[in-house]
Amino acid sequence: MSSLEQISQTLTNPAFYRKRIRGLARMFRRFEDDPKWQSVSALEAAKSVVLVIAHPDDETFASGLLCELVDAGSQVDVICVTRGEGGPAGKVTRGELGAVRSVELRKACDVLGLGEIHFLEHRDPIGSDYRAWAPDVSTEDLAEQIAPLISDADLVVSHGSSGEYWHPAHLLVFAAMKRSVSDFGESGPAWLTMMARNSEPAASNWVNLDDEAHFRINVSAHAEKRATALQCHETQLSLFEKWMEGSALEFIQRNPEEHYSLQRRGKLEIPEPADVGEGLGNH
Repeated sequence: MSSLEQISQTLTNPAFYRKRIRGLARMFRRFEDDPKWQSVSALEAAKSVVLVIAHPDDETFASGLLCELVDAGSQVDVICVTRGEGGPAGKVTRGELGAVRSVELRKACDVLGLGEIHFLEHRDPIGSDYRAWAPDVSTEDLAEQIAPLISDADLVVSHGSSGEYWHPAHLLVFAAMKRSVSDFGESGPAWLTMMARNSEPAASNWVNLDDEAHFRINVSAHAEKRATALQCHETQLSLFEKWMEGSALEFIQRNPEEHYSLQRRGKLEIPEPADVGEGLGNH
């Protein structure tokens, strides 16, 4: 790809401008970088949990929390908007990739102890080195498709407001989730977003800097399981390792903590830190 093509793809990407506008606005904001809660014990009432992601392998960014919730007795199901047809195909054909990645996600979920997977069957557009695309579905339509699948959930976990690394499909999921949970009102599920603001991130380009972290969870006890689950995504490992500048295991080891933003309490009764003894002074 020529330099002119790279510049063209960058300048025609709406996320390029959103990122810079957000960066300017952030200069005038103040953030509290000491999360209130230090474990999932405040989420013990969440018996039904749904993870909403754009592609197979996106569960990796919440894998520690998912392990904690499963160990606490929660039923955790997954909604995946696409089958990841647009990712690197590796040794399989483009036509086979969606089916292969679906199997990879099922294997990873089995390792993590997760339940059902609901694919929404939106096609994942093929990306390039310098630009990715969201599936061809509106925020409103996606929100309507998600709503019945989360209506009975106590807690929903999804991508954050910056799409972690400004991926358009992740941004679409966040926007659809925001609309969906708002339509439920206070009777709806609580909503957490992954990769929240972190003062010392292992990967500084993969953080939702505008999402104040409310939960900081040490997930080092699940390192082996998380690494095994990530390695199930064989077709995507080379790209993942290139982005993360290391192996799957190294990524997991560099991320012994996960940070989550509480976007909405909903119907879930989440006790304040003083009530559960999780303040920083009690850590």
